[in-house]
Order: sequence, then C-alpha cells, then structure tokens
Amino acid sequence: MGATEPTVSFLKPEDQSTEEYMLWREEVANVPKHWVRTVTACNSHCLFCLDMDTPRNVYLSEEEVKAEILRGRTEMNAWKIILSGGEASLHPLFPEFIRYAREVGYGRIQTVTNGWRYADRDYYETCVKAGLQEMTFSLHGHTAELHNRLTQHKGSFDRIVKAIRRASRDPRMIASVDVVINKQNVGVLDKIVELAVRLGITEFDLLHVIPQSAGYDNRDELFYNPRAYLPVLQKVFRLNRHPGFVVWTNRFPVEFLEGMEDLIQDPHKMLDEINGRRFHVRKYLDTGEPLHCREPDRCQHCFIEPYCTTMDRSIERQNEGTWEVWDVGAERRLLKEVPVPLPFGIDKVGVTLDRTAEVDRVRARLPEGAGLYVRVGDAFPLPDTGVPTVWVARTAAQLDAWFGAPWPDSVDEIEVQLTAGTAAWMLAHRDLVEGALASLRIHQPSHEHMKDASDDDVRDPHAFFTALGLRVRASGLPACNTPGAELIEARPVLPADTFDKGTGRFDIRQLSRFHVREGYQAKSVRCEDCLVSDRCDGMHINMVRDQGLALLRPLVAGEAWADDARAQLHARHPEPLRRIRHGRPAQPPAPSLPGYAMPTSAPEDPLAIVEANRKKEREERLAKAKAMFAGTTPEAK
Repeated sequence: MGATEPTVSFLKPEDQSTEEYMLWREEVANVPKHWVRTVTACNSHCLFCLDMDTPRNVYLSEEEVKAEILRGRTEMNAWKIILSGGEASLHPLFPEFIRYAREVGYGRIQTVTNGWRYADRDYYETCVKAGLQEMTFSLHGHTAELHNRLTQHKGSFDRIVKAIRRASRDPRMIASVDVVINKQNVGVLDKIVELAVRLGITEFDLLHVIPQSAGYDNRDELFYNPRAYLPVLQKVFRLNRHPGFVVWTNRFPVEFLEGMEDLIQDPHKMLDEINGRRFHVRKYLDTGEPLHCREPDRCQHCFIEPYCTTMDRSIERQNEGTWEVWDVGAERRLLKEVPVPLPFGIDKVGVTLDRTAEVDRVRARLPEGAGLYVRVGDAFPLPDTGVPTVWVARTAAQLDAWFGAPWPDSVDEIEVQLTAGTAAWMLAHRDLVEGALASLRIHQPSHEHMKDASDDDVRDPHAFFTALGLRVRASGLPACNTPGAELIEARPVLPADTFDKGTGRFDIRQLSRFHVREGYQAKSVRCEDCLVSDRCDGMHINMVRDQGLALLRPLVAGEAWADDARAQLHARHPEPLRRIRHGRPAQPPAPSLPGYAMPTSAPEDPLAIVEANRKKEREERLAKAKAMFAGTTPEAK
C-alpha cells in the first residue's frame, strides 16, 4: 500500500523564471500530507504556544494514533506524514509510530520538534532507523537567553543547537528550522537565521505569531506591527533569492509581502489549519456553537479569519435563501442527486458539458421550474433550452459562435469569463459587446491553483476595462480594477460536492477547498487608504500570487471613477462589509439538504472528552475528600 511518489522534485530548481519557481513551490506545498498528533505533552512552555488551552499531558493511545496514521493513507491518500504534538518525541511509542507510518506506505515521515530528545545520540539513531526522514527544529532565538525565555525551558537552547548540528550533518536526514516571529525576536530575526545557517540549515519556515491560546494570553509581549520591522523581515525574506536556500512563510499576513509575492503561503495550507480544528468547526456548522476563539481582537490577527468569514457567509446564504446555482460540475451522475425541491433559494442547476448538444438531455432531468447555468467545451450557436439559461463563455471561439447568431429567448444571461483570450476578443469586437450590454456580464473567475490563474487570467484587468470603456456589468474583481463598469455581486454558485452525501450538510474539507477556490481574497497595506476599502474584500489570492499586489490601486476621492465606484458600492452595501474580524454575528445552524434530518449534536473532540473525564475525576476526588473531612471529629480537625 505504498504512497504514490510525487512527480515534483523537492530540490530547489535553478535558472527558472519567478513564475516557474512559484509554480514549483505550489507543487511542493500541495504534496498530499497528513498531520497526526501523538501527545499534547511538551517539555517546553512557549510563550506563544497554540496548544496551551488543550488538555495538557495527554498521551494518545497506540490505537488512536495508529488509526489516525492509517486514516491519512486510506481516506486522504497522503504521501507525507508529520508526527506532531506537543512534543511528539515524548510519547514512549514514538519510534513505533514512525515504523507503522512506514509500513502503511507513507513516502516521507517528518516531525516538528523542540530538539530536546534528539540531542541524545542513541534516541536520535533509534528514530532514524525506525524511518524518520525529516525534522523541523523550532529555534526562536540566537542566544540561550532569548530562546530559553521564549520556550520557558532552561537548557533548551543548548539541546536544540546540538540536535540541529547532528541532523544537518546526517546525509540520511532532511533538516530545517522554523521560527515563530514575535515582538521578542523580530528585531534579531536575521541573527537567528545566521546561526541556523552556521549550523548547516538551508531551509526555513517563518511563522507569524497568531492569537491562539498562550499566543493570545501573552499578546502584549508577542504581537508586533510587521510594517515597523519590514527592513529586517525583507532582509531575511531575500535569502530565498539565493539558489542555495529556501524560505517559506507560514501564516504571515499577505498584505506585507508586496514585491515578494513568491513568499505568500500556498492557500491550501488552510486545509491543514481547518483539519486541526475540525471538531470545533463541525460543532459550529451543526449546532451553531461558535469557535471558542471567535473574538474580533483575536480574529484580526488570525490566519484562518478569511476561511471563517467564507464559512459564515455560506451559512448565511443558506439561512437567507440567497444561493442561485446548485452546481454539479462535470459529474453528470450528480444530476440524479439534485435535491428536490431545490434548497436555499436556488433556481438553477449548473453543469459542465463537453458538447452543446448534451444540454437537451440535461434539460430533461431538471427539477420542475429549474433553470440552467451551463459551461460547454465546444463552440456552437446557442440552442433554445426552453428554460432560463445562463451560458458561460470561456473562449474566444465561443464568443465568435454565440455572437454570430441571434440568441434564443431562453438566454437569461451570457457570462463572459475574463481570460486573456476573451479579453482580446471583446476589445476587437467592442461594438458587439456594446450591443449586448443588457444581457452580458464580465466575470473574473477565481482558481484553486495559481497555475490556472497564470495560464488563463488577463494581464492587468484595469488596463482591459480602461481600453473597453463600456458600462458593462462586472463581477469578481475589486472596483480599482474595473474602471467604468457597473459593479455587481459575483453569482452565488454552490458546488454540490461541498455537501456530505451521508448527512446532507457541509463537508468541512470540501468547504475549505471551496474557500480556497472562491472566497480567499487579499489586500495590500496600501488598500487602507482606499475610498472603498470598507466595501471591498480585495482580490483573489491566486491572482495576487500570480500578478502581484501592485494590481491593487487605491481609489482617491475626487477622481471620477473613485467617486462613481463609491456611490455604486454604498448603494449596494449601505453598511460596511462585516467580516469575522469586524464582529460579524455568529450564524444559527443552516437547514440540511431536503430529505436529511437536522443534526441533534456534533462529534466531540477526543481531547475535550479527555479533559471532561479529568474534570469529573477531580470533582469526585474533591467530593470524597470533603466527605471524609466532614466525618472527622473536632479534635481530628
């Protein structure tokens, strides 16, 4: 049951363009991986620890850990496993877990560690012989004083330095260093990296401190303004330009990486983050109980805030009935599973067809009263479907065919997805576009992977809309990139695969992918000065990664388009957009799909069960002690 070997090389390529290098990073970041916790115990007590509010000193059973290791292979087809904690090496069966991971077929076995136990040669050798191949060491200071203060563990600096030196010199081992950047160490980040380089490290994972657990409790000591430290941050980030080094950022705010967009973390990291909180997310989706960390002061610093906002808005659309399309995509078999009646305000079924002629068969299988949202692979004049139909044009050939014949009455709208090809066609046939404005929208599609954005997207949409010069309806882009357009919302399309077939409710992993594909947007720090910043979420993350934050051009009051855009957006959104970080109210649980019951509860986090049992035992011991004390004589008291 061996894992499928990734086709990508893990060695940093040489002599590549920036775009090619970013695509390589995306491939590496998207190698299927699975994180497995072995313990919550840790021999450090880091000031920024994310797990301090989970039950401490839990050693998960052999059965639990092995079941989760196996789940990564059988359910997720993961090639790489990361054994983590707490400090994973504290588990007495840690070498056995490494051996088991190798037996069930993982191609790469990694751990993230404070290095303490690996300073002992015998333990290090035991783990390597069991199959451990990659170690990421958490080094947070360049001196014992700084590192030990942050880890709250005397002697930890000397031990980790010894372990890093051993691992980096071992040809059997891949060694890297991660650093949690915070107020205590950001000013000397370059010195920490210099120390690691002297120890033989060439790969770094730079983590931004986030507001979870101890990281939030100690925020006055840890939180910092990245803008104030950009010189030292950029000095370290530039190390990534050196052919011998690789630098990754982890949870680092996108807005501060302008000019270094190749360092923006791959958005699929969100899937790992959500998987680690899946029990809390499940409880919110099914019972309406908000995540315990849901506080505006925290959320404005949190890496997963964009996901939580997408999740909230999706639930809100379910509750308010404002979804429009139930999208089965290319999976025609899902047409048999279209919910009846269509839920959540949906009135169209979305399909992706190879041939236009197939639309007749699809039409015959629609629920009564439903319209269509159709993407096709060929280019023929539009047929009359007999139901309201939105046709999605994705190629210049389709525009040639569709604009070359009268449209039937069933055409509800032509949605032209903005690509390099369709943009060139529209500029060359401006008169035809102008004649169809009443039935036309231009939509900037978003993409789950940067490669698709790089292959398809028009370069500089602002320049395109300026050249087109028409009051065309436009969606999918911020106002600064659509001068002269009529600004409308993106069509709310709900993919069928975001729902679990067994429960009729959102599947967490698929909802996370939906967020990456559709909902994840970002801004530049310059956007703070934009006239419509409070009515704009920014630009999709993969367009930002592909073309850079420079595409975002803050609108300034007094400019004709700025004032026009402001009037349009204020009319559409009388109140500023509310995200989780702005105190957006939590949503009640949304209805299940038709035919499915509402959940009466949600699965409990196994660690929460452990903590509840511990609490019960403590209360029983206390009650017993009180009873014994109450039964003693006054003299004994």
